[in-house]
Amino acid sequence: MNILVTGATGNVGREVIQLLVADGHEVTAGSRNSDFDAGGTAIAAQLDFTRGIAPPAEFDAIFLMRPPQLADPEIFRQFLENYPRETLIVFLSVQGADTKTYLPHAKIEKVITKLGFRHVFVRPSYFMDNLLTTLWPELVQNHRIYLPAGNLKLDWVSVADVAAVCANALSGKFAIPAVSVCSGALKGFTEVCLTINRIAGTRISYERASLPGFVWYLRKTGNTWTYIGVMLLLHFFPRFERATPTSSDTTRAVLGRQPETLEAFIRRNKLRFKKLA
Repeated sequence: MNILVTGATGNVGREVIQLLVADGHEVTAGSRNSDFDAGGTAIAAQLDFTRGIAPPAEFDAIFLMRPPQLADPEIFRQFLENYPRETLIVFLSVQGADTKTYLPHAKIEKVITKLGFRHVFVRPSYFMDNLLTTLWPELVQNHRIYLPAGNLKLDWVSVADVAAVCANALSGKFAIPAVSVCSGALKGFTEVCLTINRIAGTRISYERASLPGFVWYLRKTGNTWTYIGVMLLLHFFPRFERATPTSSDTTRAVLGRQPETLEAFIRRNKLRFKKLA
């Protein structure tokens, strides 16, 4: 199959490309920068949603990923309407997009549906890899996870599993219009820290932040209001929702195996976490 992957330099995009290439597909890797390295395994192409720059070729399938700074669904409508409607669109959405219509991902899902594309909406729960990306600077500097999450428990899933689900969808290995990717187990940040400490020999902790204190701290450390909004969307507002485990049956069926556990993820990245010791 001839497949376009947007967000090719992102964590999920890179993994999707590797899986598709290994499966024998012809992959075009789209990124905003025209001189990025596609690794020699994919065709590099410039793709900029805001400037209307996109590969003109017809594709059997497109992996669509929303850049964090883009929330206007019209931008994605203009991008997609250039492609034949028989193109399969696999969109990396978020868990809850089916009910929270105010989310940018929900609005993009609606655009894809209205345009009449065959689609698979991949809705992952909370990324384990946030420990090594979004939450990592605070872990390095202060050996803590500092969030206004209270006793919030989340369903943790690895980027590797999300990418595998996306690659299987793009390859036509399943045709479920929407799939939630989850582990089926809820864990709080205190439990996560204790697990990292046990496996990697670290001494990190979870510090519950107040909402004003958290916002003040992020502004003091130079973060934008957009970033703060995303962090609150992930770690504060879910406190007021009923936390119920999501069945991982569909995830297991699509992957053909059990999803990676948080403990297995920490062990896989043990050397990285040991740097915090």
